[in-house]
Amino acid sequence: VTPETMRARARARRASALLSAACVLSLLARATGQDPPLGSVCSEEYPASCVNKCTLDGQRASPCPYECFVDTGVCYNYCDGYFGDGTVAYSNENSPGYDVYVPECAARIATQAAAAYVADAFTSNLRDPPIVRRGLSSTPFSMFRNGPTHSGRSAFAGPIENVTVNWKFQTGGRVFSSPTLAEDGTVYVGCADGFVYGVFSDGSVKWKYPAGGAVVSTAAIGNPIGSDPTLFIGGADGTLHAVSANYGTSKWNYVKRRLHLDGAWQLKAKKPIVSSAALGDDGVVYVGADNSLFAIHAATGGGGFAGTVKWSYETRGLVMGSPALDFGNERVFVGSMAGTVHAVRAADGASLWSFDAEGGLYSSPALDDLGNVYVGGVDSYLYALRADTGLLKWKFRASAAIYSSPATAPSKRFPGGLVFVGATDWKLYAVRADDGLLAWNQTLRRSSSGQTTQEESLEESQYVTNVTSNVTTNVTSNVTVNVTNATSSTSYYATAAKTPYVSSSVRERADAARVLEAEGVCPPNLAQGVGEETSLRFGANVVLTCGRDSRSVGVVASPVYAVGSNSLGDDLGVVYVGSSDKSFYAVTAETGKVKWRLDVDGAVATSAAIDADGRLYFATDTGVVYQVAENATAESGTESELV
Repeated sequence: VTPETMRARARARRASALLSAACVLSLLARATGQDPPLGSVCSEEYPASCVNKCTLDGQRASPCPYECFVDTGVCYNYCDGYFGDGTVAYSNENSPGYDVYVPECAARIATQAAAAYVADAFTSNLRDPPIVRRGLSSTPFSMFRNGPTHSGRSAFAGPIENVTVNWKFQTGGRVFSSPTLAEDGTVYVGCADGFVYGVFSDGSVKWKYPAGGAVVSTAAIGNPIGSDPTLFIGGADGTLHAVSANYGTSKWNYVKRRLHLDGAWQLKAKKPIVSSAALGDDGVVYVGADNSLFAIHAATGGGGFAGTVKWSYETRGLVMGSPALDFGNERVFVGSMAGTVHAVRAADGASLWSFDAEGGLYSSPALDDLGNVYVGGVDSYLYALRADTGLLKWKFRASAAIYSSPATAPSKRFPGGLVFVGATDWKLYAVRADDGLLAWNQTLRRSSSGQTTQEESLEESQYVTNVTSNVTTNVTSNVTVNVTNATSSTSYYATAAKTPYVSSSVRERADAARVLEAEGVCPPNLAQGVGEETSLRFGANVVLTCGRDSRSVGVVASPVYAVGSNSLGDDLGVVYVGSSDKSFYAVTAETGKVKWRLDVDGAVATSAAIDADGRLYFATDTGVVYQVAENATAESGTESELV
């Protein structure tokens, strides 16, 4: 007997059984008076008037997934009664016993199994994503600039006297990511070697997470799964990574594409994510990527699956700073390298207001307790805006570009408030929050003799100027290019260049790098360098090396204001900040006097973190993470230089 003959017999048996059932139903319908009215037309209301009850005489497609009896409209699958006089269904297990293979039935079985798997993925508890609780970490400095408002303010005092280095941890590359702290004392930091490091409180490594490329953004900690907090941090691969704080593994892996996303989409930026994520109390993560601000679902029950985009807002410029959040008024603030500050409604990403600065904004906005938002620009201005309207309150001009993010002091401690910010002229500025006037400035640059001064001796192979914003940039041809601030009036040049001929393309790149450095458009603490759109502006169709290979200049680190008191019980506010002169400073907030300076092994471009025990954390350009504290047994001045 051929397979075709068996298939025909099965159809006949199946049809005979179904036809008998249909006849019974028809007799019952007639007995109960359910015949269609005379003259009725074939339709869904009167299917009995149709010749083909499956398609209603061509008015619709057959509702049956497989076969259908045209005279009754009953659906069936002939594979269900293929063997044993219509009593045994075709299956992959019994078909070898009958020595028959029917491709159509095998395909139907595979389709049914796949459909059951998808349905199970939505209903089975074993396949559900774990519950992600929304919530911020209560640990200080669990986010960039110590909280959603990015005030850069610490409620705990840092080391003030008898400062000593408890430990140093060496990473595998340059570090521009600021340390963040977890409840168990672990320190987390991203690195240009492509890893995120977890370091125990004793300075030993906890784990290394491979992020797929250089990490220059700072992690935000919160939204735990059980007792396991989550680190949200952007990477050079354009991905916002969600990393287990306990195990150093990705938490996005449980999101099954096409099964759990249900039409929503996950963030995948085209360019490296430099912006540090900010975590809201609703479990939503806000981060800048490419030319947009994104709100990302990162907790269960937030209206979308974890890792999917809630909304995005176009900024028309690269977002390199971190968004600042105003929970009480449901507002998000962010700046872009196009030079615009945006205020966006947190619920849906609608624009509330925008303010155009005179230059790009690499600095992250900071909020104070007086209803103001502050942001620094590469145009050398520190801007103060009203948070509710975006109106300019004042702007203060430094002597060079500002990459540093502002820190605010409480208005109760300083009537009218103070704002602290660093600039590439090697100065830390304190500006009065009420009127924008200078309270003081302090030069954080030491000479080769070790004294803090406004001038520094450079290598003989470098060009030297008499201004504090001098920058030396080496381009790919090893030609040294002199870069001075636009306000410089006199330059003293060293010996002539050793290379007698430089191609036009190299000259173009060198000129572009020089202009970018002078304008402050080339961020000094980015491992990736500038983007192609900036290079094209100067006719060089390549990514420039400025910002990638040049050293940091001035005070590009973001200061941290902390409460504190000395051994005499004097109430002191202290500003902690690192400088590119390979030093870390503690500066008295009221007067600008340097309290102490700690010599370290590289330029400092990261913001500091202070834990509840008063221990200070920061990292250097050479990839070293420091823990600094007070040594109660040491004599004053033995571990660090007190000024």
